[in-house]
Amino acid sequence: MTFFKRKKGIAALAAVAVVAIGAMGAFAYFTSSGSGAGSATVGTASTVNLSSPSVGPLYPGSGTVPVTVTIANPGTGSQFVGTVSGTVTTQGGCLGSWFTVADINYNAQVAGGASPTAASTVQMNNVASSQDACQGLTMAIAWTSN
Repeated sequence: MTFFKRKKGIAALAAVAVVAIGAMGAFAYFTSSGSGAGSATVGTASTVNLSSPSVGPLYPGSGTVPVTVTIANPGTGSQFVGTVSGTVTTQGGCLGSWFTVADINYNAQVAGGASPTAASTVQMNNVASSQDACQGLTMAIAWTSN
């Protein structure tokens, strides 16, 4: 009787093995190709903000005064800043052309959210006329970059 039980057990095990192997071999598939489309949105350039603190005092022909310019990028992408230039604006009878502001050759990327600084100078030129109209004024420097 034990022999019969063994044969039944072996036969059952063999049947399970045949079913399992048959199931694994029964998978079939097709190959295919596909295509589709997506999109990527490109950001836009932000305008960098240029600013400097008040410096001085300036006197006709007295030389240059250092000025620190902050180059702030309020955007999230990097912006390339080339040359930063400044001009003193005319106020009343005090002419902006009586002043010289040194250009800054920055030529670098400014990361989004960054605010690096750069050095420049400003001076009041000595001209062959009275510059009394400038006495006591706080002159504005208009900064631009390309």
